[in-house]
Amino acid sequence: MANEQTNKEKFEELCAGYVLNALEPEEREEFEVLLQNASEEEREIYQEMRSAANQIAFSVEGNQAPGVVRERILAQVQPEENELSEKAENEMSSSDEDTNNFDRGTFAIAASFALLLVTLSLVFYSFNLSTEISNQEKVIEEQQARISELQNDVQQKEELLSILESREVDLVMMSGMEVNPNGYGKVIWDSESNRALLQVSNLPAVPSDKDYQLWIIKNNKPVSAGVFAVNDPGKDSFFKIEEMAAGEQAADAFAITMEPKGGMPQPTGDMYLMGNMNNN
Repeated sequence: MANEQTNKEKFEELCAGYVLNALEPEEREEFEVLLQNASEEEREIYQEMRSAANQIAFSVEGNQAPGVVRERILAQVQPEENELSEKAENEMSSSDEDTNNFDRGTFAIAASFALLLVTLSLVFYSFNLSTEISNQEKVIEEQQARISELQNDVQQKEELLSILESREVDLVMMSGMEVNPNGYGKVIWDSESNRALLQVSNLPAVPSDKDYQLWIIKNNKPVSAGVFAVNDPGKDSFFKIEEMAAGEQAADAFAITMEPKGGMPQPTGDMYLMGNMNNN
């Protein structure tokens, strides 16, 4: 960079003497070599100095010394050179400022885009995580419901086995009635401990506002022994009878009707199953 600046200054200095024919032969040859390899800017300087020299040559008086003419040329060229230098510096400064502004703008855009990508990634991850958690919660709920169902089945089977192991076991078979001829059931109880189970099959699932109700019939009078619901008609269902009345051995029969939700004091609905003690 320093070498280029030195060559330019040397060119300008020799150029002034060259257009004034004031160079020594060696300097003249040196300048002509520089002129052959001159840049476009240097050639413009040469043309300007040459034009200035021609104009001054026509305007100055004949008795003026060549040194005065040379000073006039240098005085005219120097402001132009300073102007060019100042213009170049301004352009460089403007270019640096534009570059800085461009860099800052580019960086801001890139940062905003990166932030947008990160935000979208977090939203997408959060959505997927929430969906996965929701799915896992549903799976857990289904598994817990299945576990609860299996526990109930195990408990019912254990109670049935416990009753069947008793020395005194009563069994009443129940058959389907006209409204449900394919249904059947069993009432199994331990008369000593007063524990009882009801087993039913092929009973339709009850509506949400209905229940099945078990009745113990004694002396032609029905006494409620509790309510239950069937959710899976194709599967045997077991229910623990919590309300076996005292003196159940005097019962004449058992019956099952469909009643409003929660049961009724007396039967009001269709009879689905019935079993007589005399038919045991």
